[in-house]
Amino acid sequence: MSNLADPPLAAAPVHGVLLDTDVAVIGGGVIGCSIAYYLAKTGARVAVLERAVVGAGASSVNSGVVSLATKKPGLALDLAQASQRLYPDLGRELGADLEYVADGGMVIAETETEAAYLEEMAAAQQAAGVPLQVLTPAECRKLNPLLEARFLTGVYCPTDAQANPFKVTQAFANAAHAHGTIVLTGIAVEGIETSGDRVTGVRTSRGLVRARWVVNAAGARASDIGNMVGVAHDIVPRRGQMIVLEAADAMPPMRVGSAGALLAKHKGAAGSINAAFAYTSKPLSGTVLLGGTNEFAGFDSRNTQEALAEISRLAVRAMPQLGKLQAIRAWAGLRPYSAKGVILGRAGGPHGYCVAIGHGGDGVALSPITGVYMAEHISRDGQDEGLTAFLAQRHSVSATA
Repeated sequence: MSNLADPPLAAAPVHGVLLDTDVAVIGGGVIGCSIAYYLAKTGARVAVLERAVVGAGASSVNSGVVSLATKKPGLALDLAQASQRLYPDLGRELGADLEYVADGGMVIAETETEAAYLEEMAAAQQAAGVPLQVLTPAECRKLNPLLEARFLTGVYCPTDAQANPFKVTQAFANAAHAHGTIVLTGIAVEGIETSGDRVTGVRTSRGLVRARWVVNAAGARASDIGNMVGVAHDIVPRRGQMIVLEAADAMPPMRVGSAGALLAKHKGAAGSINAAFAYTSKPLSGTVLLGGTNEFAGFDSRNTQEALAEISRLAVRAMPQLGKLQAIRAWAGLRPYSAKGVILGRAGGPHGYCVAIGHGGDGVALSPITGVYMAEHISRDGQDEGLTAFLAQRHSVSATA
């Protein structure tokens, strides 16, 4: 992804004050760039500080799925519903083709344990307003004829969608830059400055960035940033591995995931690859994504033969016709995992320090609503009514629209 740093800053002195701004956003992934965009729209002066290049972390190894069917009822589902409502008009707003396609998604249960888990989730999701349909195996196969394995039941959500994670991230970055945001790449954060009980800036490898607000959107490295202000965030990297199959004609567009993937995601244990079946057809390229895993492997972002073999085995068991296609590449990414789920806003530390962390593999899916909320939180100097009230208000407005 492109380096958006303003040319005058490239020649700025390494020592002293690099720039003055209102908000310094640490992390140039899809979450940090979304926050920067919505903040810049309010008129705030914003700087994004990225240690590598825009979208280099979890945003570059995201499947791009924007799903409700896979979300646990509660905050995770509320955020997903609010974000999904923003996506249809987002490309027009950002002036970019995000390759957003709402062609629905399914989750199937292959065992009694998975069926019970899926049934419980589905009931709660329906009660929360998700247009979820419980289907028989025959009905599932009509939606995706590649399904041949024996399974017990399935659910279908017609609003589930996908977008191109690279294009979403870059679109937010470009739109933020167009509104005056300074995006600095290849810059290391070395500390956070405070005066009394308030942050005053960020020490970087290129000098001091003075700011009244500092947003921790550092993904899997968020705990390191929290330590700079004496706050333990308990964010750990969780490795996810996926396989990309060659482009093929007429691949069914209907995404299919296994309830086993949800169990691995929500209840997976350390020391296991926690592999499960998921099929995502990319309609514009013709390729197919297979995955994935949920592994606690520290900051090791390498693919493993064991995981790739298990992903392939599960995929061919569910959809034997996939065995005729070639795997063209694989990837592994580090998702910012939090046992508490997504954390937005104040999370301890000095005034002016806030966070947008713990998105796991849902950074692209939740980026629009994350940016909207964080911009509101900061524009109100942290005195808003909180995330729960914010989401409830947006839900009530959408229900009456």
